[in-house]
Amino acid sequence: MKKIILLFAIVALSANYASAQKSQKKAAVQKVDSITVNAAELADLIVSDAKKYLGRPYVWAANGPHAFDCSGLTKFIYAKFGYKLGRTVPGQMANGREVQGGFHNLQKGDILIFGSRGDKKRPGHVAIFIELDSTKNNFTFIHAASKGVRIDEYKTTYYRERFLTAVRIIPDFVQPAPAAPHTKEQLDSIYSNVVLPPPPDTLKLDPADRRVVLFDDGTWVMVGENGEIIRPKEENKEEIVVIYGNGTWRDIPLSQKRIPEKREDIVAAQAQRPAPQQPEKKYHTVKSGDTLYALAVFYKTKVSEICRLNGIKETDVLKLGTKLRVK
Repeated sequence: MKKIILLFAIVALSANYASAQKSQKKAAVQKVDSITVNAAELADLIVSDAKKYLGRPYVWAANGPHAFDCSGLTKFIYAKFGYKLGRTVPGQMANGREVQGGFHNLQKGDILIFGSRGDKKRPGHVAIFIELDSTKNNFTFIHAASKGVRIDEYKTTYYRERFLTAVRIIPDFVQPAPAAPHTKEQLDSIYSNVVLPPPPDTLKLDPADRRVVLFDDGTWVMVGENGEIIRPKEENKEEIVVIYGNGTWRDIPLSQKRIPEKREDIVAAQAQRPAPQQPEKKYHTVKSGDTLYALAVFYKTKVSEICRLNGIKETDVLKLGTKLRVK
């Protein structure tokens, strides 16, 4: 009986020891798995892990690790970091948050959605975003393409035409791009309700701000520094006021300043001017040995002008007795 009890005790101790060893081993694994990393570091780990499978062949519906299709690769990689993604492209689109603001707001590790080969607008392909290049107009991504797991660029015509959107699985760590500046319509809307202060109801002029007001009948008045109107004295007809561009003015004798004519006088004077005289016409009768060049030299004109006046070409043959206008 004692032997049986002792045997049970030994078995129990062995079981407890094995359980303790197993628990210690499990605790060690959990400790490794529970290492805390920030979102940026997590994105680096995701991309680095995906790059380990570069060159693996593409096989439709393959889940890895020896072969992949596009959604099989993303599902396989993200599962390593505790994220359970759908097996299809639409399913993985539903797993994440759509990235707003275009690809300038993408961050490493985002899942890119491309149109299918047969329909550019229908989601049919996924990839993992790596980074923007220095121009900020192109980016690289890793995916399982028809030629296997590889890295490609957005600027490639095939992918540029099919890029639809992106979804984010991990937490945000990239600051969104600044909002676009206001459009003209938005600015008009903002400032349409701005009320400007009313203009002053009084006017004060400095001495340098004095002005002369001319009337249609040829009379004039001067505006004083307080805004009052000052008419010229009758006995001061031999003086006029000249205003300069800088706002200053002075009186000068009439003999030193020519007063412009009234508009109607100008119009009448123009009507009385004789019409400009037309240049005197000159003609030449073609004689033996005449050429257009010789005539142009003799009459101090140009060959092209003689041709224009007579409607001929420089290559035309001059006929004897023809009357040409040379002026």
